[in-house]
Amino acid sequence: MMEGAPPVSDRYVNWTRVCVALGLSLRLYHYARNPSMWHDEAALVLNVLGKNLHDLLGPLFFGEAAPPLFLWIERGVVELFGDGIYVLRLVPFLASCAALLLMASIARRTLRPQVVPWAVLLFACSDHLLWHACEAKPYSVDVLVATLLLAIYVFTRSWVVEKQIGIHCVMAPFLIFLSYPGCFLYGGLFLALLPAVWSSRRLMVWAAFGLLSAVIFASFAILLAGPIHAQRCPAMDACWADAFPNWKHPWSVPTWTALSTFEMFRYCFEPIGQVFLFPAMVGVVGFWRRKERTLVCLLATPIVLALGAGYVKAYPYGGSRVMVYVTPALALLIGEGLSAGAVMAVQARDWAALHSGRLSHVIQSLPARRVLLACVVTLLLIPVGRAAQRIVFPWSRADCSAAASYVLANRQAGDEVVSNHWEYAYYFRHLGSDFSLQAHPLGPTQTRLWMVTTAATYKDRLEVLNAVRPHSWRIADQREFTRTTVFLLARPEE
Repeated sequence: MMEGAPPVSDRYVNWTRVCVALGLSLRLYHYARNPSMWHDEAALVLNVLGKNLHDLLGPLFFGEAAPPLFLWIERGVVELFGDGIYVLRLVPFLASCAALLLMASIARRTLRPQVVPWAVLLFACSDHLLWHACEAKPYSVDVLVATLLLAIYVFTRSWVVEKQIGIHCVMAPFLIFLSYPGCFLYGGLFLALLPAVWSSRRLMVWAAFGLLSAVIFASFAILLAGPIHAQRCPAMDACWADAFPNWKHPWSVPTWTALSTFEMFRYCFEPIGQVFLFPAMVGVVGFWRRKERTLVCLLATPIVLALGAGYVKAYPYGGSRVMVYVTPALALLIGEGLSAGAVMAVQARDWAALHSGRLSHVIQSLPARRVLLACVVTLLLIPVGRAAQRIVFPWSRADCSAAASYVLANRQAGDEVVSNHWEYAYYFRHLGSDFSLQAHPLGPTQTRLWMVTTAATYKDRLEVLNAVRPHSWRIADQREFTRTTVFLLARPEE
């Protein structure tokens, strides 16, 4: 080591801090640039703004679904700070930042120092984690809940088991009502604690575990019979039809299971997340060999439970936003897989040295090792490259915000506004009856009408316009925005 150089372990700590700073900066950048609200996000926001706390427990507008406690928190933040986009996205943004900080702490306590920065980097630069950090949806909170449960386990595993159970008896109802995947996460915790409880011969431990079981199952039952049942609708089932196996063709289910699992990795670590399935599998073996079997159960069980729910068409499984809560577990398994893979490689080299001189020479060849290392590093940096790409070329979405601002800046008193997308019900929320999501007969004194159309192509937008355009009204003005056209229609002169 060069004189004055920091110890190796300190270098890993410093690199981990750099990864955390990078992840926080990316989240802040996307939150601050204030991207236009998108379709599903606007639908959820309109529920938060349009329903009281009691109504948020029942069916939601536009076939939306979200955990009740998340909706209540969003409603509370709106009551305190207003209904601006920054306010509506504040909770998911803060949740995403907190999850990253917790993830770094968990990785330092569970992984070998040399792979901690890589696991944190994957988490920090995950394309969809960055997306969810700047939208008013519950998915960042799902990730925070998953990370928080891992953190509680890691920070308290040296405690006596009844004390660990006591914490979760308090936390379980809160986290289950805050995050729908909390049911799967606590299923993993339940199984993770079971061996310690089983080996204990103290009545207090069994009583505490029985109480925890009752709390988890009661919370889930109330959630299932209440908000989940109320929010599920045919439109939602149709939306997630591809996320369930086709039991009419049972032979297709194994293929569906494999492809959906690959897609889950892809979603968490765009754009080549599928390749990380293999180091994650090695990570399971690595943790198992290191006697971290309780941790393996805690990481893997929520995924297995989600798969089981997918089999019975109760919860979508695969590469979608509702599975993003597995990202912390996958990042840890990938990190352990990299470390365990390196250990297995050393063991293979030593075995080769004993049994074949030629094979040993190949394995220990410096160029070969450098090529392999370069390939691994390149794969790990591809998600980072995607995160950098998003700074220059953000996620493509209709520019509803700019279109609405243009209308509001040029609209005259009494002008009505019509649109075909409910994002505009948020942006034009202060217009009252002057805004509508569908055309209606205009009064004889109306001379102007704004039509805001959002669709993939201009041809599609023009078709939307012509379908609702009053007979013989002319286009007095139009302005183009990303996937959106604003038309100003004028009544023909007599």
